[in-house]
Formats: sequence, structure tokens, C-alpha cells
Amino acid sequence: MKLEETTRSGVRGLAAATVVLVALVVSACGSSGTSASSSSDFAWLRPVPAPGGWLGARVPSGAAIAFPPGWHLIHGDRGTATAALFDARRQFLGYLNLTPRQGSETSSDWATFRVRHNAEEGDREVRSDGAATNLRFRNGRGSCVRDTYTTSSNARYEEIACLVVGRHAASVVVGAAPVARWSEEQSVIEREISATTT
Repeated sequence: MKLEETTRSGVRGLAAATVVLVALVVSACGSSGTSASSSSDFAWLRPVPAPGGWLGARVPSGAAIAFPPGWHLIHGDRGTATAALFDARRQFLGYLNLTPRQGSETSSDWATFRVRHNAEEGDREVRSDGAATNLRFRNGRGSCVRDTYTTSSNARYEEIACLVVGRHAASVVVGAAPVARWSEEQSVIEREISATTT
């Protein structure tokens, strides 16, 4: 799902003048050159509950995300949950999305699947910064990809996308931020992903 689709379908209650659409692709997370890397690249992943005071959202499958105050739920496709951090001009500074697995992706082919998905979504200059499998989440195991890409509107983003498979469901969680903001938002996005349940 693209962010522009999310804002069209779910942020109708906001005044149109306050929302500046960017073409952030929340599920097009992969790369044209996925690198093999070890789970040490994802050592930040510590599957523990979200800190006290954080907010949360649950999707019908039972999967849930958590995010800190200052982030806001925005509506997206049915059955998904999305939270975002905005600046004063309503531009996106951070993005978190949870979607039930919808395709044929598996933990073992996650990085390859996301590479192909990125190409299909029209992203350019996609570069993988690492991928790992068999990572431990709060109630499942997952595979993650970290990448950067340029959207059709020439916006450049960095993101982490994980396929998390639990006993009853499989979910995709994506955290993203503009490349220029990544250093400020990275630790929060990593913490949000660490708190995900499926």
C-alpha cells in the first residue's frame, strides 16, 4: 500500500490543505541488490512490550503495533493499522504500518520477494542495507530487510520491513522515514518494530 493511497482513503477528516502527500511506499520495502547479512545487523531487535504510555493499534487478525505519544493513527486499507509522525506542515517524518500477509512471501524468500515488490511498485535507486532471517519477535519469528529507495515523486526513504510469522497469523510491519530524518527517527522505529505482535 502506498502512503498516497492511505491518505486518500483514511485522512479524509483532515483538511485537505493540511495534508501534504508524499509518495512513501509502506509496503514496497526491498531492494534491487539485497545483501546477505547476519542477524547481528538487527541486534537492535529486542522483543519486549512497548514502554508505558505508548499507544497501540490492533488489526482483525490479532496482530498489534505500538507507537509513542506524538505519533498519530491514520486510516489506511481495511484490516491494516498505520501510525505516523508529522512535522508542523503535516509532512511525514516517520511511518509505521502493520498489514496481514497478503501474498506468497515466506520467511526464507522475504528479501527476494520485497525486491520484486519494490520494482513492481515503481521504486527506483533501491539499495539493500541488510537482511536477516529467523529473528525473534515477541510471539513469532521473522525475516527483516533494511533498504533505501526513491519514490516516483523523487522522495528518498529509508525503511525496515519485516515479515513476522506467529502461531496463528503472519504480518508485515514496516517502519520508514525520509533519509534526511532517519538518524532522528531510527531508534523509535526500531523500538516500534520490536514491540510488534502477530
